[in-house]
Amino acid sequence: MRSILLQRRFTIIRPKSRCYNFSTADVSSSRNRVPKALYRQLLSWCRRNDGIPFNTLPPLTLAPPQVNPVALQRLREMRSFLGRNSDDLEGSNVKFGQHNHPAHYALYKEDIVVKDKLITFPEIQDINELRSIIRSVYWLNNEHTIENIQSTTEESASSSGVDDDQKDQISLAFEAIKSCNELSSNELDSRLKKRENSIELRNRKEGVPLFHVGQVIQHKKAKWRGVIVGWAVDEAKSGGHRLTSLTTKQYEISEARSSDTSTNKDENNSVEATVKYTILVDINDSSLLHLSKSISLESQDDLIPVDEPCLRRIHNHLVHQYFSKFNPNEGGHFSPNNVLKYVYPLDRFSSDGNEGIEKNIDSLMKNSNAKLSVSPELQDSCEAIINGIHDIGHRLLLPVLELNKQKSSDDKAVVSLASTLLSSLQSMTIENKRGISSASSPLDLAISSLRRLNQFYAKLIALQWSHDIHKKNENAIDFKLGQTVKHKLFNFRGVVVAWDPKPHMDVSQWDGLQGVDNPNEKPFYHIRPDVNDCIREFGGPRSWRYVCQDNLEPYDLKHGRIELEMELDEEEWGWDTENGRFAPSEEIKFMHAEDVGDNEEAIVETIQKLKDIVSDCFLSVQGRGSTAGFYSLDDLFCLLNSVGKLEDATTVQDIIKEVFKEFPDSSLRKQLDAGISELIEGKTKQALETFSDIVAMEPAYGEAWNKKATVHYMLGEREAAIDASNKALEADPRNFQALAGIGLVEMDALNDKEAIAAFQQCLALNPWSMVSARLSICMSRVARTSSSTDNADKK
Repeated sequence: MRSILLQRRFTIIRPKSRCYNFSTADVSSSRNRVPKALYRQLLSWCRRNDGIPFNTLPPLTLAPPQVNPVALQRLREMRSFLGRNSDDLEGSNVKFGQHNHPAHYALYKEDIVVKDKLITFPEIQDINELRSIIRSVYWLNNEHTIENIQSTTEESASSSGVDDDQKDQISLAFEAIKSCNELSSNELDSRLKKRENSIELRNRKEGVPLFHVGQVIQHKKAKWRGVIVGWAVDEAKSGGHRLTSLTTKQYEISEARSSDTSTNKDENNSVEATVKYTILVDINDSSLLHLSKSISLESQDDLIPVDEPCLRRIHNHLVHQYFSKFNPNEGGHFSPNNVLKYVYPLDRFSSDGNEGIEKNIDSLMKNSNAKLSVSPELQDSCEAIINGIHDIGHRLLLPVLELNKQKSSDDKAVVSLASTLLSSLQSMTIENKRGISSASSPLDLAISSLRRLNQFYAKLIALQWSHDIHKKNENAIDFKLGQTVKHKLFNFRGVVVAWDPKPHMDVSQWDGLQGVDNPNEKPFYHIRPDVNDCIREFGGPRSWRYVCQDNLEPYDLKHGRIELEMELDEEEWGWDTENGRFAPSEEIKFMHAEDVGDNEEAIVETIQKLKDIVSDCFLSVQGRGSTAGFYSLDDLFCLLNSVGKLEDATTVQDIIKEVFKEFPDSSLRKQLDAGISELIEGKTKQALETFSDIVAMEPAYGEAWNKKATVHYMLGEREAAIDASNKALEADPRNFQALAGIGLVEMDALNDKEAIAAFQQCLALNPWSMVSARLSICMSRVARTSSSTDNADKK
């Protein structure tokens, strides 16, 4: 019944006198035999490799004559219609007969981009998506499909060029077959062998590996922690196998030799001793222990499991390539991705999730059921955050729309900035409007909402801070954005793309500044230099130069063009043909306080209004803003303790930190920001004075106490740092930064037990905090001291 309804609805976009035929039968003609044979060969390859996961393949873009333009245009019309009627059609569940229509994926996959003469399929995650793309492309190029479309739309097409188009389409199919075979030989066949080997080893009665993929372990002697991403049994007497190239996406141990696996027990006293594990090392452990490794290959005898749950969240930039998330169940472990689940199916944590690698599940249906079960408390927190940020987005829209009304016909700055802000806000409100009804999990939607709010707020801060700083120093500047200049000493030419009132680093010892008085107080320019000049002067190309104003002079392009190593960003830079110079965007001009027209003051006021709205929302999160029934800090901490990825935890942490900074007295908040800027610039004592003045005026400002504690710690004032941190905790006991600060001070003083207590409290609030590495070191030191004491007592 649903398919009949769908067929009737599609008659809206074509003459009513005809009905579009969705039949997949091919016209039996000689012209269609070769494409049909290649199509069957590709589907046969998919069947042979069904169930074997592969690393994500890049997006695929096709254009005529690789795909037929007539069918492509009809696909675009159909997708447009479905998009307008998605609630009625429930397209992701529509079936045509017993099987999905060949174009089902192309019709309903949201991430596909279809234009008049272009179709782009998103990244290919698995065999099912690859098969769906093959079927969709075959449908687009199928002779019967094209004839049917032309007949239903009463279109006629000449036969000229058809044979040439089919040659390109056949060539595309041969390229696809070649790529698939390369994928098999380079990746899938090897993965299948490793799977068979791991199953054989896990089914042994003796010599079974003790640890599992996804398990968090610690090195017995070096004391660093890590998570296992692979293992193999090396039964050769040579020094074992080395890691594969670190340039690949998967860092796996080379395949263990499986010959005589069960018979050569006499050659090794213990098979268990030859198990080798590939481990992602915690980068904070590596840094604190003065190591230089992020991945390591270790023997089983050198490893022990990590028993402390708060030490099991590993920080490593490669984690996301191997694991879907951190799972807090059973004390905590990382859930392997589909590749690791396939290669190590009998490992303890390979059963995490509901993916079912062996099952042939349609990717679209799998995504539509992607919601994860969450606790009622987490569900409520997610809904509160999603709805709250949706409301924030609508409140923020009003000032931007008012700014947009003030624009004149030639006011490019208002148009550009309002457009940028509106785009960000619309993505925030539209994304959140879907709410819990979306296919994504409530947790993912809440994190996405917070990330969009954080990005928007960071943009506001950057716009305001940059404009204010450059406005104060605009009279000291000799060169404008986009102006071409030449270095007086080194003779290279370049383009000014940014400038700083003072350098962000100590430049007093730099070459070329010996004759400049007090260069640390002079304006510095970011220059994109001419590539040929750099080769002549420096022996090779340079992407940018940081140059003191005293060493620059104007350069007129009439004397010669400038060739840059890389073109300037098209979204930020253009070319002013009237004046013959590089032209920055209105947003960059505003940030550097250059002339943006008569409405500059209106833009400044709008940005301040937007900041005030966000500030009021953050105060509402604290429970002292103007918005009642808003989400709370409890909701944010509930999310922070539930996320399974470091990047998601960082998003929540950043929002919580901004909430902690907010205070009802806006003047004190501005003073806090000034103190933070002084601290970043290295003006430590000046920052201490600023924070001290704030807490003297308002002792209840917890974040000012926390920043004051930071300065005391940097100055080596231990007791003052702890006192200030305790004051911050009096304002809010959940200030995990203050707890981390106390732990740092106690650890430096070798008061390990006190440091352990502070770090554990911090991790209870923020499980992803980097202090886990310091906690691990302190616990190891306490254990070592206790062991030494016990041995002395025995003697």
